[in-house]
Amino acid sequence: MKITSIKVYIVKIAPVDPIDADGRRYLTDNYYIHEGKRSCVYSTHLETVLVKLTTDEGVTGWGEVLAPTHPEVAAALLKHHLAPLALGEDPLRTQLLWDRILNTLRERGYGGGYLIDAMAGLDIACWDIKGKALGLPVSTLLGGPVRDKLRCYRSGMPGNSTQERLDNVARLVAEGFDALKIHTLGQGKAADLALLQAIRARYDPDRLALMYDAHGKPELAEACAIGRALGELDVLFFESPLVFEDRDGHRKLAEAIDPAVAVGEPLRTIYTFRDWLAAGAAEVVQPDMGRNGITEMMRIAHLAEAYHVPFAPHLSAHHAVGHAASIQVSAAAPNFMIYEFPPDALRASSVYADVSFRLEGGFLRTGNEPGLGVVIDEQTLGKFTTESFELGGAR
Repeated sequence: MKITSIKVYIVKIAPVDPIDADGRRYLTDNYYIHEGKRSCVYSTHLETVLVKLTTDEGVTGWGEVLAPTHPEVAAALLKHHLAPLALGEDPLRTQLLWDRILNTLRERGYGGGYLIDAMAGLDIACWDIKGKALGLPVSTLLGGPVRDKLRCYRSGMPGNSTQERLDNVARLVAEGFDALKIHTLGQGKAADLALLQAIRARYDPDRLALMYDAHGKPELAEACAIGRALGELDVLFFESPLVFEDRDGHRKLAEAIDPAVAVGEPLRTIYTFRDWLAAGAAEVVQPDMGRNGITEMMRIAHLAEAYHVPFAPHLSAHHAVGHAASIQVSAAAPNFMIYEFPPDALRASSVYADVSFRLEGGFLRTGNEPGLGVVIDEQTLGKFTTESFELGGAR
């Protein structure tokens, strides 16, 4: 089997509720937002890059690059470097293809960032092909499912006041969620802790697990103070507690506080995760499917398993394909802990994608279809595609 065609779609879907521009700084023709309360730039739309591979046997597979902003960058890497390397290769040889492509740029220092993001899209599509060609779910090809449902936590808590957020917590608990993660409100640690304390006052740890994401904002002393307070609230883990490069600071924090220190969103390969695990700086690993791919994410999960560290995949702006791939790895990873469930992009992508997995209360049922279990309606997808191109195919 050979890859004969690679088609790339840059997808941007407007949110159901338009983003309020008040008090926010817009970049790039009033499209990308820099809020200030967090470090990242955000988009007014739900953006991604989808990759479709077609083989000489007529089997197709879909992959997704996590691209919440500037998807054109990863798409350019696919067009000019990665896709030409993949054309003519056997998609069933996923590990070999991953290593060969990575090796083309390692010597020049490109072992992370947009390069690995773009590689992830190709890799996911290859696994989708492999599953379809063999008539098996990807989780079976990864060693077999350990579980057929995944415990989820709801990520993010909308609302403009503590009462609105508490009302939303009550709604989610009624829907069946028994875990949620609060992201920093951008108003300082007192506001964040006050919200967590208000939630904990209503729900004890047996009823509702809590997690907290600081988005790399605190300094070490402040993170230690926050971490001690989180320990009193019996918080499950403290995510991105420090600036992302400070591995030694994360190690010191992990030694100083009770909640587990969770790391992974900015990391890409087993080599970077190895260094964090060996240093004792990551007590929960959070690789991100659209930044790691299935091949590398499974290796990261096994690497963490060797350190007796749980695996809790990070998800943010993933559309249906990214979720489906994350679910397949989570089903097969022995050290799986809990699944992040942000609903917006997944809900938006339902207009063009049908999935075999289902949310039931606070759990995801994995489905049992070959490959990823995602069917894409390309005609509908075209309505949300700002740019597309194809390499290979009929001449």
